[in-house]
Amino acid sequence: MHNKLDIKIQASKIYLTLSIFVYCLGLFAIWYYFYTLWLSVILSSLLSIWLFYFLPKSLHLTHPNSIVKMVLDEDKLTVEKNDHSTQQFSVFYPSYQSRFLIIINAGKESVVIFKDALASQSLSQLNRYFNTKTKT
Repeated sequence: MHNKLDIKIQASKIYLTLSIFVYCLGLFAIWYYFYTLWLSVILSSLLSIWLFYFLPKSLHLTHPNSIVKMVLDEDKLTVEKNDHSTQQFSVFYPSYQSRFLIIINAGKESVVIFKDALASQSLSQLNRYFNTKTKT
């Protein structure tokens, strides 16, 4: 039986929500635990600059190293990045699986896929692929 799964990845609203929550938590910690006004202002501005750099590139998959497409085959994983470069991995495995998220380790890279980041497939189809691969 030959299983091949072509996956197109898009931006995730869950990851956006988690990133903004962590940013707000960081702002709260800065203003609550630092008692000097200038230190709080400086750290808040640095955190905001980081956020405006991080959100557009990493969350909206515009960074050149962002993975936008994956092809899972029986014996290999092919990853296409935003700069149209491809990599093939012969050893890959899911390090974590759930109904909302899957983390795939391939070589030195980890691919985190949230449920709403899949363009046309469902996450359950991806989980089924790995479950049938590990049973054989």
